Amino acid sequence: MAEKIVILGIANGGKTSLLRTLKREFKSLADLKPTKGIERTSLECFSKKIVVWDFGGQSKYRETYKKKAKNYFVGIEELFYVIDFQDQDSFSEAITYFQEIKEDLAEYSPKASMNILINKFDPGFEEMEDNMKLYETINKKFSELAEPFSARVTKTSIFNPISVIQAFSKPVFGNTTLYDNFQFAFYEFVNRTEAKFIIIFSKNLMEIGNYFDPSVNQQQMRDVAFEIFNVFDDKKLELSDISLHTDAISVRMIQFEAGGDPYYFTYGYDIEAVQDPAPLSAEAFNVLQEVKTIMKYF
Repeated sequence: MAEKIVILGIANGGKTSLLRTLKREFKSLADLKPTKGIERTSLECFSKKIVVWDFGGQSKYRETYKKKAKNYFVGIEELFYVIDFQDQDSFSEAITYFQEIKEDLAEYSPKASMNILINKFDPGFEEMEDNMKLYETINKKFSELAEPFSARVTKTSIFNPISVIQAFSKPVFGNTTLYDNFQFAFYEFVNRTEAKFIIIFSKNLMEIGNYFDPSVNQQQMRDVAFEIFNVFDDKKLELSDISLHTDAISVRMIQFEAGGDPYYFTYGYDIEAVQDPAPLSAEAFNVLQEVKTIMKYF
């Protein structure tokens, strides 16, 4: 049976845009209109099926959800609450609605996991001190409001699609033990080489493990994301070894199989810092063998 995932928030927070980005439907982002009522979308990854309920955020729909809370809030596995970082005037309304939702969730799905997405935190925002202070304030406020639920707070932006993939992949499709096993190997690889990041993607571009060097910024990962998405959209995945480049980072994607499904061992490095990529490729090959061994048990 498919798991029930819900996305909520007040109007214009970017809920549907996040979902479209997750599905790589970029061409439709410019034509988005407010969601009317609830839209349902099915997704599958790592032998796990889910149905995402996208709740329209206009007040008239929110009143309906409240009146018929039992119909909408029963059986939720994961709740994602979206906040528009760029609209400070909406924060008060967002807080009020979040408190209402938490009450319904506590009554009808008390075992659900809660995720707070601070959306429209666009590439480059992290370089401004005022933005980071505001982010920390929002993080602290909603983490406190979420209690007794333990909320996972994440920054997202459709202009950095990898941030969207990460926000949904681990809580929805992730296996915590698998992530933990990957983490040590990936940390060691990135810190002993010139690699900037390592990510394992599924065939539908969900992420099942990653590690990023702290020096990598959102703008760099935005450029990497769109190059990777182009590869997927151009149907080039019959290739077992794919190389692509941005202005600053060279990326390699190596296809491998686990449990009969294809996955993509993906790593990137600074073009200027790495004159000879052969030693790095050899190190990456060893990590890939570790990944294959780990995934035999999942």
